[in-house]
Amino acid sequence: MIKKLSAKDLNAICLILGSIFSFIPFFIQLLYNDMPVDGEHIFTYFANQIILNGNISLLNSMLSIFGATLIGYGIFGLSKDLQKDHPDNLINFALFLFLIATIGFIISWSQDFAIIWGDATLAPSQMMIEFSLTFSFGLLYWTGLAIFSYRISNLNFLDSNFLTFFSIISSINVFLVIFTLFTIDVYAVSSLNLLYLGFFIGNTIFYVFCILAARKILPTK
Repeated sequence: MIKKLSAKDLNAICLILGSIFSFIPFFIQLLYNDMPVDGEHIFTYFANQIILNGNISLLNSMLSIFGATLIGYGIFGLSKDLQKDHPDNLINFALFLFLIATIGFIISWSQDFAIIWGDATLAPSQMMIEFSLTFSFGLLYWTGLAIFSYRISNLNFLDSNFLTFFSIISSINVFLVIFTLFTIDVYAVSSLNLLYLGFFIGNTIFYVFCILAARKILPTK
């Protein structure tokens, strides 16, 4: 059966499984992670949450890493397939940004291992590194998705209105990352609210996009 697996089959499977693996920790964090109150050092709080959740935090990181890797391959294959007849340099550029960001996020999530295994007194600093990586690669991630979704909206691949909306949300997240970077108060979690909301909406739409893309590219038997 594996020998009969086509490139499109593999791309679709990676997009579906990657979305599922990525959504599970996304959902678990909503259930298990509380938000600190204003006045509490946010990096210390989030680091303590990771330590307290222990094995759940390890599972979340592993699923996020596997999910991002599978989605990265799926988007890579999708990009090649969409450009089979009409090469597009902007799609290639967007893909490059997205893949670089994916690698960055994997490095970011791996910091959770160090937070759990390491000295608890160093955990807040490790958490700040994780946030720094998220900010840095988040710029590339949302820029890449904004360009990618905008360019393929003209290819009659998925609903153009949905792709345009996804491009707009991704663009907004780029500005939210920049805005939060210059306005964050490490003792006021409310300074992260807009960014958190933008990431929540953007990632939810992205997982929907991956599922819809997978259904579209699956060959009809």
